Amino acid sequence: MDYFIIQQDQSITNPIIPITTDLEDDFIGSSVFGEVVEKDNALYLDYLDRPRQIVSDALKELLAKYEDSLDFTAMIFTDVEEETQRIYWLMEVAKKNCISSATTYYPDGTIKELVIDPKKVELDCIFRVSSTRESFIVINLEVAESILRRPFIGIQLQRVKLAGQ
Repeated sequence: MDYFIIQQDQSITNPIIPITTDLEDDFIGSSVFGEVVEKDNALYLDYLDRPRQIVSDALKELLAKYEDSLDFTAMIFTDVEEETQRIYWLMEVAKKNCISSATTYYPDGTIKELVIDPKKVELDCIFRVSSTRESFIVINLEVAESILRRPFIGIQLQRVKLAGQ
Protein backbone atom coordinates (compact mmCIF):
# COMPACT_ATOMS: atom_id res chain seq x y z
CA MET A 1 0.00 0.00 0.00
CA ASP A 2 1.24 3.49 -0.81
CA TYR A 3 0.93 6.41 1.61
CA PHE A 4 0.89 10.17 1.16
CA ILE A 5 1.30 13.23 3.36
CA ILE A 6 -1.71 15.49 2.91
CA GLN A 7 -0.89 19.17 3.20
CA GLN A 8 -2.09 22.62 2.25
CA ASP A 9 -1.06 23.64 -1.26
CA GLN A 10 1.42 26.46 -0.65
CA SER A 11 1.35 27.54 -4.30
CA ILE A 12 -2.08 29.12 -3.75
CA THR A 13 -1.30 32.70 -2.85
CA ASN A 14 -4.75 33.95 -1.89
CA PRO A 15 -6.32 31.58 0.64
CA ILE A 16 -8.52 32.76 3.46
CA ILE A 17 -6.45 33.54 6.53
CA PRO A 18 -7.77 32.59 9.97
CA ILE A 19 -6.68 35.53 12.16
CA THR A 20 -8.36 34.84 15.47
CA THR A 21 -10.09 31.84 16.95
CA ASP A 22 -11.33 30.80 20.34
CA LEU A 23 -9.35 27.62 19.77
CA GLU A 24 -7.01 26.60 22.55
CA ASP A 25 -4.55 23.74 22.08
CA ASP A 26 -5.83 21.78 25.07
CA PHE A 27 -9.54 22.44 24.64
CA ILE A 28 -11.93 21.30 21.98
CA GLY A 29 -15.57 22.10 22.59
CA SER A 30 -18.61 21.32 20.52
CA SER A 31 -17.82 24.21 18.18
CA VAL A 32 -15.17 26.85 17.63
CA PHE A 33 -15.59 30.30 16.12
CA GLY A 34 -12.92 31.98 14.05
CA GLU A 35 -12.55 35.24 12.22
CA VAL A 36 -11.01 35.22 8.76
CA VAL A 37 -9.69 37.83 6.40
CA GLU A 38 -10.57 37.49 2.74
CA LYS A 39 -8.06 39.01 0.36
CA ASP A 40 -9.28 39.98 -3.11
CA ASN A 41 -10.59 36.83 -4.78
CA ALA A 42 -9.69 34.77 -1.71
CA LEU A 43 -10.14 31.03 -1.94
CA TYR A 44 -11.75 28.90 0.73
CA LEU A 45 -9.46 25.89 0.57
CA ASP A 46 -10.66 22.42 1.47
CA TYR A 47 -7.61 21.75 3.66
CA LEU A 48 -5.80 24.19 5.95
CA ASP A 49 -2.62 23.36 7.88
CA ARG A 50 -2.85 26.24 10.32
CA PRO A 51 -3.62 26.88 13.10
CA ARG A 52 -4.26 23.10 13.08
CA GLN A 53 -5.61 20.63 10.52
CA ILE A 54 -8.92 22.10 9.37
CA VAL A 55 -11.05 20.62 6.58
CA SER A 56 -14.07 21.76 4.60
CA ASP A 57 -17.46 20.17 5.11
CA ALA A 58 -17.16 18.18 1.86
CA LEU A 59 -13.69 16.84 2.72
CA LYS A 60 -14.84 15.95 6.24
CA GLU A 61 -17.66 13.82 4.80
CA LEU A 62 -15.21 11.96 2.57
CA LEU A 63 -12.57 11.34 5.26
CA ALA A 64 -15.17 10.14 7.77
CA LYS A 65 -16.18 7.38 5.34
CA TYR A 66 -12.67 5.94 5.45
CA GLU A 67 -11.74 6.37 9.11
CA ASP A 68 -14.46 6.22 11.76
CA SER A 69 -12.02 7.02 14.57
CA LEU A 70 -11.54 10.62 13.38
CA ASP A 71 -12.86 13.30 15.72
CA PHE A 72 -14.26 16.50 14.25
CA THR A 73 -15.19 19.77 15.93
CA ALA A 74 -17.28 22.30 14.03
CA MET A 75 -15.45 25.52 13.28
CA ILE A 76 -17.37 28.51 11.98
CA PHE A 77 -15.29 30.95 9.92
CA THR A 78 -16.76 34.43 9.84
CA ASP A 79 -15.70 37.29 7.60
CA VAL A 80 -17.14 40.33 9.35
CA GLU A 81 -16.50 42.71 6.45
CA GLU A 82 -18.07 40.45 3.83
CA GLU A 83 -20.77 39.24 6.27
CA THR A 84 -20.17 35.59 5.35
CA GLN A 85 -19.89 32.42 7.41
CA ARG A 86 -18.67 28.98 6.39
CA ILE A 87 -18.49 25.76 8.32
CA TYR A 88 -15.18 23.97 8.58
CA TRP A 89 -14.07 21.12 10.80
CA LEU A 90 -11.13 20.88 13.14
CA MET A 91 -9.78 17.36 12.63
CA GLU A 92 -8.23 15.25 15.37
CA VAL A 93 -6.33 12.27 14.00
CA ALA A 94 -4.97 9.29 15.93
CA LYS A 95 -1.18 9.28 16.25
CA LYS A 96 0.82 6.29 15.03
CA ASN A 97 4.37 5.58 16.13
CA CYS A 98 5.51 4.33 12.74
CA ILE A 99 8.56 6.45 11.86
CA SER A 100 11.27 4.15 10.52
CA SER A 101 14.90 4.39 11.57
CA ALA A 102 15.60 5.07 7.86
CA THR A 103 14.03 8.55 8.22
CA THR A 104 16.58 11.30 7.67
CA TYR A 105 16.70 14.56 9.62
CA TYR A 106 18.13 18.04 9.20
CA PRO A 107 20.55 19.24 11.92
CA ASP A 108 17.74 21.21 13.61
CA GLY A 109 15.71 18.01 14.09
CA THR A 110 13.11 18.54 11.37
CA ILE A 111 12.48 15.67 9.01
CA LYS A 112 14.31 15.75 5.69
CA GLU A 113 12.78 12.56 4.31
CA LEU A 114 10.01 10.69 6.11
CA VAL A 115 10.13 6.90 5.95
CA ILE A 116 7.39 4.92 7.69
CA ASP A 117 7.27 1.30 8.77
CA PRO A 118 4.22 -0.22 7.02
CA LYS A 119 4.02 -3.04 9.61
CA LYS A 120 3.24 -0.49 12.33
CA VAL A 121 0.50 1.23 10.34
CA GLU A 122 -1.80 -1.82 10.33
CA LEU A 123 -5.13 -1.08 8.63
CA ASP A 124 -5.41 2.64 9.32
CA CYS A 125 -6.38 4.80 6.34
CA ILE A 126 -5.67 8.17 7.98
CA PHE A 127 -3.21 8.77 10.81
CA ARG A 128 -0.82 11.32 12.31
CA VAL A 129 2.95 10.84 12.32
CA SER A 130 4.79 13.06 14.78
CA SER A 131 8.45 13.68 15.41
CA THR A 132 9.82 15.92 18.13
CA ARG A 133 9.54 19.02 15.93
CA GLU A 134 6.73 18.44 13.43
CA SER A 135 3.62 16.49 12.66
CA PHE A 136 2.16 15.10 9.43
CA ILE A 137 -1.22 13.70 8.44
CA VAL A 138 -0.75 10.58 6.32
CA ILE A 139 -3.39 8.93 4.13
CA ASN A 140 -3.33 5.68 2.21
CA LEU A 141 -3.61 5.33 -1.58
CA GLU A 142 -7.34 4.61 -1.53
CA VAL A 143 -8.12 7.86 0.31
CA ALA A 144 -5.68 9.81 -1.90
CA GLU A 145 -7.33 8.54 -5.09
CA SER A 146 -10.76 9.40 -3.72
CA ILE A 147 -9.63 12.95 -2.93
CA LEU A 148 -8.09 13.38 -6.38
CA ARG A 149 -11.33 12.31 -8.11
CA ARG A 150 -13.18 15.24 -6.55
CA PRO A 151 -12.88 18.99 -7.19
CA PHE A 152 -11.16 19.86 -3.91
CA ILE A 153 -9.08 23.05 -3.78
CA GLY A 154 -5.78 23.59 -1.99
CA ILE A 155 -4.72 20.03 -1.29
CA GLN A 156 -1.25 18.74 -2.05
CA LEU A 157 -0.17 15.11 -1.68
CA GLN A 158 3.42 13.99 -1.18
CA ARG A 159 4.37 10.32 -1.45
CA VAL A 160 5.90 8.79 1.68
CA LYS A 161 8.70 6.24 1.45
CA LEU A 162 8.16 2.88 3.10
CA ALA A 163 10.84 1.01 5.04
CA GLY A 164 12.19 -1.98 3.16
CA GLN A 165 11.27 -0.72 -0.30
